[in-house]
Amino acid sequence: MKFKHKERKEVFRNDVVTVYNENLVLPNGKEVTWTFTGKKEVVAILALTKKQTVIMVEQYRPAIRREFLEIPAGLVEKNELPLEAAKRELEEETGYQAESWTKICSYFGSAGVSDGEYHLFLAKELKKTHQHLDEDEFLTVREIPFKEISIYDLQDPKSIIAFQYYLLSSSCCEDTNK
Repeated sequence: MKFKHKERKEVFRNDVVTVYNENLVLPNGKEVTWTFTGKKEVVAILALTKKQTVIMVEQYRPAIRREFLEIPAGLVEKNELPLEAAKRELEEETGYQAESWTKICSYFGSAGVSDGEYHLFLAKELKKTHQHLDEDEFLTVREIPFKEISIYDLQDPKSIIAFQYYLLSSSCCEDTNK
């Protein structure tokens, strides 16, 4: 199948997302306009303590108008590697640093409408430091026993994927400390 990209126009931009309209020629020759978002890369961290608890954050999400429990996450800044962003975000949001980092996976959250890529990491050997929230960030850190968390109760895709990977196999992961 061959798609031909004719023209892309930016119709909106802010610090997190850009919205595009793109004219495409489909394999059958029909021309269509496709609307999608360009999003910064995102990192998310499954942070486990020696006591087998998980460090999670609860924060209000305006899009769904409620508090949401999820693993710590944030945007990758310009010229920043995903692992560097994960380390920064873990400490900023939760006040923890980790000695051991393992990449779980990278994936596209919704490839039909967005080019936003997510990078998931497992963080262990945690050390308490200080939280450094952004001015517009309001969240509560929750330390929850791993055995009390069911992926069936989670509603956040990045959290579900991270827990599922960890539960299924630690052999799927690539150690970033090598």
